[in-house]
Amino acid sequence: MKFIVTFLLLSSLHLSAQSIKLKKKYLKTYVGKIPSYEMNLNNQLILVNPSTIEVILTKDSIYVNVGESKWNGTYVVSKIEKQKYELTGKMLDTGIPERLIIDTKLKKLTRKGLFPQPDAILEKKK
Repeated sequence: MKFIVTFLLLSSLHLSAQSIKLKKKYLKTYVGKIPSYEMNLNNQLILVNPSTIEVILTKDSIYVNVGESKWNGTYVVSKIEKQKYELTGKMLDTGIPERLIIDTKLKKLTRKGLFPQPDAILEKKK
């Protein structure tokens, strides 16, 4: 009996930890630019030109378009500060996690770039 009560208690705690949902007003399309940057390829510095980025958030999915490349997946939300949410996307095609931060006060989304790619600031598409 103690085992069943403990199991139910732990299960409910786990479910409540995963239950942060984004409000509908944040489930939008965000657009911006990834700034240019340099990367070392075969001991040569290569300049990567700036590219456009579009992130589409739905109730349970994330869609990312960078230039001509497109990928999608699901995400988990965690609150990191009073007015900021961090989304960690599990992308289906790449396996590389996408980290996004929504600043509800500034109404902007920051996509954390993977080294050497810089972070990109995105705004809601009008």
